Amino acid sequence: IELAGGSVPANKDFELTWAPQSAHTPQLAWFTEEKEGRHYGLLMVLPPAPSPGARLAREVVFVLDTSGSMAGASIRQAKDALQMALARLAPGDRFNVIEFNSTAQMLFAGAQPVNPRNVRRATDWVQALEARGGTEMASALTLALDGSDGEGRVHQVVFLTDGAVGNEEALFRLIRARLGGTRLFTVGIGSAPNSHFMTKAAELGRGTFTYIGRIEEVQEKMSTLFAKLESPVLKDLAVRWPDGVHVESWPARIPDLYAGEPVVVVAALDRLEGDVVVTGMREGRFWEAYVPLVQNDGAGMGSLWARGKVAALMDSMREGAGEDEVRAKVIELATAHRLVTKYTSFVAVDRTPVRPSDAQLKLAAVPTNLPEGWEYDKVFGELPQGATDSRFAMLSGALALLLALLMFMLARMRRRLA
Repeated sequence: IELAGGSVPANKDFELTWAPQSAHTPQLAWFTEEKEGRHYGLLMVLPPAPSPGARLAREVVFVLDTSGSMAGASIRQAKDALQMALARLAPGDRFNVIEFNSTAQMLFAGAQPVNPRNVRRATDWVQALEARGGTEMASALTLALDGSDGEGRVHQVVFLTDGAVGNEEALFRLIRARLGGTRLFTVGIGSAPNSHFMTKAAELGRGTFTYIGRIEEVQEKMSTLFAKLESPVLKDLAVRWPDGVHVESWPARIPDLYAGEPVVVVAALDRLEGDVVVTGMREGRFWEAYVPLVQNDGAGMGSLWARGKVAALMDSMREGAGEDEVRAKVIELATAHRLVTKYTSFVAVDRTPVRPSDAQLKLAAVPTNLPEGWEYDKVFGELPQGATDSRFAMLSGALALLLALLMFMLARMRRRLA
C-alpha cells in the first residue's frame, strides 16, 4: 500500500478503510508468511453482500445489570441502549429480558415472539427498573445460558453491565459449562467497566465486547452492534485442515460470520499442502467452501499467530497450568516474534553517533508539524484576555501588598510607643 501523494506530513492519524468485493456467497481468502522454516497463514472468511432474504432467525436474551454500582449515569445509559434494542427487534425473532442485582429475574418465563404487545410490555418493564443491591452475576448467566443450540435459530445473549465483579474465574467456568450454541455479547457501561472480564467473557462466548463510556455514545455504538447482530450469515463455523499437516490455529472457538465483518483465523503449519475446508450453516442448510494451501508472499501473519498463542497460554493458568512453565513459553514466543507481553518488554537503543563525544550538550526546540487543523497563532500566540486586563490585576496586587506593609509598620510603631 502506498500513498497516492507520495511523502505527506505526519500531522494526523493514518486510517485505512477497505471493503472486499461483495459476492452472492461467503468467500475465502488465504495469505501466508514463511519465517525460519515455518509457515504461518491467515484464513479470512468474507461475508456476502447483504441480502434481506438471507437473514437467519434469532432468539435474543437481553441481560441488564441493575446493581447499586450501576446507579446514576450507568443505569440510564444501559436502559437507553436496551430500549433501542427492543425497538429494533424484527417479526419472526424471539426475545426475553433478564435483570439482576442481588438476585436475577426474567420478564417472561421463556423467550416470546416479537409482536407489539410483548415489546411494549418489555419496554415498560425496563423503564421502571432501578439500580439497587449487590452484583450476583452468576444467577443471571445461569438463566441466560441454558446450554441449548438455538433450535435452528441464532441464539444471542446481550449482557449490559459495568462488570463490577470479583469472582471472574468462577464466571468464566460457568460460561464454558453452560454456553452450548449460544453467542455472548458483552456491553460495558459507565466510565470504568471491568474491560478484562467482559472482553474475555465475550471471547469465550464467541461474541464481541462493546464499550460505552458516555451517554452520547449510546446511539452510535449500540446501533452498530445491533446492525451486526441482526445480520448473521453463517453459524457453527468450523475449519478442517488437511490430514497429516500439523496445524496450531487461533482462535480456538471460531465466532459466527456476520454481514460487514470477516472472520479471521491465524495458523502455524509445518508444511503447505492440500486444501483447508470451511463449513457452516447458512439459511438452515449446510455450507462448505475450500481454498488451496498455497504459498504467497505476505508479512505479519507470524506475529498475529504468536499473539493468539500467548493469549491462550495466559488463559491456561486459569485452568491450572503452572506459571513458571507458562512464563518460559511466553518469553520464548515473545522474543522470537518481538512481542510485548506481561513478561517481556523492549527498549530501543540508538547506537548511531550524532555528535563528537567531547561536544557540549545543548537544549533546543525540535521542529515538528502541528496536528492538521491547528493554527500556530491560536496555539502559541498571546493568551486570550478576559474582562480584566492582566496588567491592571498586577498593579492592584502590588498596591495591596504595599498597603499591607504600611499597616504592619504602623502597628509595630504603636506597640513601641505603648
